Amino acid sequence: MIESVKRWVRGHRPDGNPLRRRSDRLESAALAVAALLVLLSVWPAVVAGREAYEEARHAGAARRTVEATLLADAPVTRLSFGEVSRGGLTSARWTAPSGLERTGQVPAPSLAKAGAKVRIWVGPDGRRVAAPPSPAGLRVTAVVTALLFVTVAAAIALLAFAGFRRVLDRGRYRAWEAAWALSGERWRRPRPS
Repeated sequence: MIESVKRWVRGHRPDGNPLRRRSDRLESAALAVAALLVLLSVWPAVVAGREAYEEARHAGAARRTVEATLLADAPVTRLSFGEVSRGGLTSARWTAPSGLERTGQVPAPSLAKAGAKVRIWVGPDGRRVAAPPSPAGLRVTAVVTALLFVTVAAAIALLAFAGFRRVLDRGRYRAWEAAWALSGERWRRPRPS
């Protein structure tokens, strides 16, 4: 594998080899431009990851915990051997940060009775929301966003390079066919004796 990589690098490095065609030099330049574009995409990817991190952190900071009072008993879940009862959704009432009374379905532990208190996360409008992401979750969001950005940039650069190379290959094939046609004419001509 190392030998094939070395051969590939030797085939694309700029040098003064007189056997290299113009299309070979153009292909090497296009490859260098594609690699440069992928490298240049790293900085915007870092910025996009940072922005995703800050946006997720800001959205999580707006969430608050409140105490909800269950209006009904939590549903009884059937357990089979080896399963753990996790409870379910039940009706509850809570006071939003704005002071507005809200009701809705909230997760409750199994066998919780009406009147029991449970902690839930609410958004600025007082509606129940998911818990904010953990610091590790925020970092994962940022890293995935940055990697996705670089991957898309690399895919675009690779597709553009592949398209350019296909155009070059068509020209190379036409030149090859023309050279063979010319040599065929030379071979068919009668030679002077």
